[in-house]
Amino acid sequence: MALTSSRAEVSGAAEDKWCPQEGATVLSLLHRLDAAGMETPDLYIVTPFVIVADNLRRMLTDRGAWPRRWGDDPAAWARERGDVHTVQGREAEAVIFVLGAPGPQQDGARRWAGGRPNLLNVAVTRAKEVVYVVGNRRLWKVAGVFQELDARLP
Repeated sequence: MALTSSRAEVSGAAEDKWCPQEGATVLSLLHRLDAAGMETPDLYIVTPFVIVADNLRRMLTDRGAWPRRWGDDPAAWARERGDVHTVQGREAEAVIFVLGAPGPQQDGARRWAGGRPNLLNVAVTRAKEVVYVVGNRRLWKVAGVFQELDARLP
């Protein structure tokens, strides 16, 4: 079985390494899954940056964005599906990989993440079926090992 991938090209403003536009893209994807009738999704939302994971969790729980039929505790679901380090050793049908650090001035953060092959490896190998990559491809595709990710995306 081959792993498939998809990407959402997002260019947005940077608040530290957090990009609200990337968060909105993740919410949109979750709403599309809900609208398609998917029960509680077997997926992880992962990112190299703790601040991005924290903001994604907040976005899922604070804005009432969580589809109620997926359960009554979005905070618990989101806690288990955050940064790269919390998903090591686990698998899910899908992974949404949120890159973060969308600003041109955040080259150092992207170089840091791209200089650690284990971050990318853990993120993409958690998926059994599909990986969705959300972020600024133009900036990330030159960040170390993320060149390989870029080469494999449609």
